[in-house]
Amino acid sequence: MKRLCVILAALACLPTLAAGQQVVEEIIARVNNQIVTLSEFERSKDQLKDEVKQQDPNNADKLYAEREKDVLRDLIDQQLLLEKGHDLDITGDTDLIKQLDQMRKEMKLDSLEDLEKEATKQGVSWEDFRQNMRNKIVTQKVIGEEVGTHLSLGKDEEQQFYDEHKSEMERPEAVRLSEILITPKPIAPPAAAAATDPNTPASSTPAQPAVDEAARRR
Repeated sequence: MKRLCVILAALACLPTLAAGQQVVEEIIARVNNQIVTLSEFERSKDQLKDEVKQQDPNNADKLYAEREKDVLRDLIDQQLLLEKGHDLDITGDTDLIKQLDQMRKEMKLDSLEDLEKEATKQGVSWEDFRQNMRNKIVTQKVIGEEVGTHLSLGKDEEQQFYDEHKSEMERPEAVRLSEILITPKPIAPPAAAAATDPNTPASSTPAQPAVDEAARRR
């Protein structure tokens, strides 16, 4: 990753067209060739407020105070990851469309244009919303690429991990049975089998009743 070059410039602003005109945007940090603006910083803090309210309404103020100091650092880290994503040709466009379409289906809307209109009704900037989603997708993919390609555990590390989590992996002894029920076909009696077998000669069938009748006549 390129060498971090961050210059904090609180309340520094972009050049204006003429003296006395309203400031276009305020820059609070520079990350290589990218900038972090005051509006992005304030928007991230507003998002953090909403998140902590949803997570724990009773302790929202405490959670916000603990995490508010990391907002600027997170924005700087995001810019570094986005720059790395650009180097890796990761755009996130395909995943962005999939996620927006999934959101559309969940809201039972007919098209992405309807989703945009719904966001506008709620006072959400559609372009900012899309850009925030794209940034999250790209940063997650970059982290996955970087961690996946550099993560390598040796046998000693694997054994150490197993020893430390052995109790979590242990299960009580048990016996698991499986059975397959097969219904046997009925076996015909020998006499019936011989009678029905076309290969059995007729002379082989005993004629015991006829012999008994001849003996009685004598």
